[in-house]
Amino acid sequence: MASQKKSHAFRVTGLSRELPDGNLKTDGDLRTALQEALHDNLTDDERSHIKAEVTIVPSCYESGKERVALVQFRGGVPQFLRDLDPLGDWQVEMGDDDINFDCHFFGFTQLYAPDDSEPVVADIIAIAGLDGHAYGSWQGRGNLGRMWLRDYLSKDLPQCRTMIYGYNSKLSSHGVDTILDYGRELMEEIKKIRNTKECLVRATQTMGEDHPAITSLYRATYGMILFAIPHKGLVMDDIQQILAGDKNHPREQLLQQISSKSDLLIHQLADFKNLIRDRKVVSFYETEQTRRLVLDSESGRWTRTGDFITTVGADSALLQLPDHVEDKVPLHADHSMVVKFDTRNAAGYRTALDKLRLFSKNAPSVVAARFGK
Repeated sequence: MASQKKSHAFRVTGLSRELPDGNLKTDGDLRTALQEALHDNLTDDERSHIKAEVTIVPSCYESGKERVALVQFRGGVPQFLRDLDPLGDWQVEMGDDDINFDCHFFGFTQLYAPDDSEPVVADIIAIAGLDGHAYGSWQGRGNLGRMWLRDYLSKDLPQCRTMIYGYNSKLSSHGVDTILDYGRELMEEIKKIRNTKECLVRATQTMGEDHPAITSLYRATYGMILFAIPHKGLVMDDIQQILAGDKNHPREQLLQQISSKSDLLIHQLADFKNLIRDRKVVSFYETEQTRRLVLDSESGRWTRTGDFITTVGADSALLQLPDHVEDKVPLHADHSMVVKFDTRNAAGYRTALDKLRLFSKNAPSVVAARFGK
């Protein structure tokens, strides 16, 4: 039997559940309507060899009125989406509505609908690093291209609401965002989703100066898994090549902020350690070196085919907190593969799953006690 080709994932937003008579469309109705719209936009040749797998999931923002679809194409990307701007959207008519296709996954996206036979016990939020991709950074490189947060956790943690968060940190773009800007943007998006009815802990007014959503988020955070986070900065020689040594490039300020021995990171690390307190922390660190980026003259793309370097050493990836606060886990992978698991039996995935299961078991009572004070 021929091997199954790796899929190409897109997100579809703007799927309205509302009907003129006030009733709501079912997920099955939306899936059928979307499949028909896709069929209409495929060429005759594409209909014979491109297969679209459609999954309807709750919207993180307007779940009562809207749904979101995750669409995976096997056999190639359809012509109507081939010229899609990686940072833009493509509109398609579906009945009386305009729906939007994108592949950037900006904002929050829920990856699967929790098992409705059991109550949701925890929210899982996954955030890719700078120059990463909200969906692709977590997708394995095996022939099936499994995305473990979606394909594996939907089976292993069906009682959790698992979301990814996307933001534009591509070094090739001419953004002038700083670390502070990205943090503010994340907080604004969190405020939106923490006021939905699905939120496990609603934003509650407090006497503090912080926004109630931020205060409640801090109380509701039980633990975090950190995959090779460069707390003390990155060696920038490799990445600097992308900017061709242009000191006036808009991304230069961001690179200085995340470089090795950055004063900003030193201060933020001290603040972060003070904030953690009784939160549970799992720190994965890479034990294999990563190849340097090299520009392919034929394709014009950067590929990791150069010499081996240590991208994020253990000294930078670990917070060096006491063992009862921080679990320190070596992972036999380089920096580009540290969050990619091709199978459910991968050692890194099994360890991450064990930690998440423990979090989901213990978090409800601990978080409830914090709000009860």
